[in-house]
Amino acid sequence: MTLGKKIRQLRRDQGMSQQALSDKLGVTAQAVSKWENETSYPDISMLPSLASVFGVQIDDLFEYSRDKQMEKISNMIELKANITNKEFADAESFLLREIERNPEDHESNSMLADLYCTQAIMLNRKAVHYGKTALALEPNSKFDLNTINNSWGGMRYDWNVADHHELIDYLKKLLKDSPENTKAYFYLIDNLVDDGRIAEARSVLAESEVKNPDNLNEAYAIWIDENVSGFESVRKRYEDLAAKYPDDWRILFNIANSFSHNEHYEQAIVYWQMAFNAMKPPRFTDFYESIALCHIRLGNTERAIETYKKEKALLRDEWNMSFGRDQDTLDEKIRKLEGLSSTR
Repeated sequence: MTLGKKIRQLRRDQGMSQQALSDKLGVTAQAVSKWENETSYPDISMLPSLASVFGVQIDDLFEYSRDKQMEKISNMIELKANITNKEFADAESFLLREIERNPEDHESNSMLADLYCTQAIMLNRKAVHYGKTALALEPNSKFDLNTINNSWGGMRYDWNVADHHELIDYLKKLLKDSPENTKAYFYLIDNLVDDGRIAEARSVLAESEVKNPDNLNEAYAIWIDENVSGFESVRKRYEDLAAKYPDDWRILFNIANSFSHNEHYEQAIVYWQMAFNAMKPPRFTDFYESIALCHIRLGNTERAIETYKKEKALLRDEWNMSFGRDQDTLDEKIRKLEGLSSTR
């Protein structure tokens, strides 16, 4: 739909005559007629007023191609700190229409899932904010503490709530029905171990070693043993594995993870950096996020600030993200740490 047709549609949707629209905009009715007939177009400076009169965003005055619409939604998911209800509804409606046209459209299904996931994260942040306010108004409220804990991704104490049985059952069925999803083996082992189902995890790992030959199987074998006999009993095996695979960032990532979980932050930093160096650009930000957190745990605020600044540069140089939600989040983390440094 062209701009002229869009103006006509929006005007008619509001039951407005060309004269009424021209009066609101301070132009002649003839000018409005020319826009709608596409013999001329409104000046760019008129677009904010047009959008205001119709109660829409300027973007809503234009019809995008499918590729441009998908790009717009992707950028919104990636960059915006807050997605408005209208932006969410518009994106959801578009993607659902695309899926209705072609249920096997992977891009639309994947993007819709990402949209829902991103909105859920943003809603959880709002829940944390208002839960904290509620708790300040009524201290020691278990209800509000539960809201804050659950929305912030806190530990779930109740076994039946924390248990991952539904996801585990899905992953088992996925591997049975669609064995090409070999990456699912590691997700399945993660959740089995988290639920304390160690024997099942060992069985799945044995199957993965046959059907999913991957260096990561070696890291998972050590990790399962760690969850049975403790970190110190397997620490040397992790160090030997790092020496064996110095160029496999996934292996190094897993090793750094275990060292971090067990409060060996100095050595964890070494492995996080090794993993970062082993990965080809564009590299994930997880490495710097983890290094910064290790420095914070060690009480080294200045090094944490330096690391977050490196992460900002990484986003800019390797992901072409000089602004947006992730950059804003890092700026906030740096400001907080700088505030802590100034009070010491």
